[in-house]
Amino acid sequence: MNSYEVLLRWKLAVEDSEAQRRSLKALISTLSAYDSPPAGLSHYYASRQAGEAWFTAFADDQSVEAVVDRIGAHLPGRLEKTKTDAILGDDLVWYRVRLQHVSEIALEVPDDRQNAAHRLLQAALLGLPDPYLRQDQTRPDVYEDRLKRPLARLAAKAFAKAIASQETGGSFWNDFLRWPHRNADSLSPPGHWLWNLCL
Repeated sequence: MNSYEVLLRWKLAVEDSEAQRRSLKALISTLSAYDSPPAGLSHYYASRQAGEAWFTAFADDQSVEAVVDRIGAHLPGRLEKTKTDAILGDDLVWYRVRLQHVSEIALEVPDDRQNAAHRLLQAALLGLPDPYLRQDQTRPDVYEDRLKRPLARLAAKAFAKAIASQETGGSFWNDFLRWPHRNADSLSPPGHWLWNLCL
C-alpha cells in the first residue's frame, strides 16, 4: 500500500440517475474552472451508485485537509476517508489515471439527447458490451472504432487529454478494457465508467 495517499469519497444522497449525473457534472466543471488543481489532489473519478452519486479523490497524506477544504464545499454529501483501500496501491496508479480520464470524458458529454453525435454515442454504448462483463472478449480496436468519433465530437477536450496521456505507459484503448490484476471482484476496467455515467 502507498502510505502517502488517502482515498476521499463523498457520497451524495441523490436517488435519480439523471440528477446524480448533473451533480457530478457540476462538480467536474467546477474543478476544471480552477486555474490549477488543488495542491495534493492526484486523481479523482465519479460514479453513480444505487441512490447515491460518488465522487472519489486521491490526495497525498499531507494535503488531505487542504483538498477537503477546497473541494468539499462543492460536495454536500458525507465524506469517507481511508488509507487502506486496495485501489491505493502503487501498482494501480495507471488505473486511477484512467478512471479520471474516463470520468472526465463521460461528464463532458452534453446531455442533449437530440444531438446526432449523442445519438451515435448512445447507439455505440448500447451495441458494445460494458467492459465490466468479464466474459466479453471484444478487442480494444472494436471499442476504438465505435467510440472514437462520437467521443471526439462530444467530449473533445477530455478525450484529447486522455488519448495524449503518457502517464500509464499504455494506450488509452488498451487501458480502457484492462482489468486491475487484483481485487477484480470490486474493481472493473476503466471503460466501465463510460457506461456508468452516460447510460
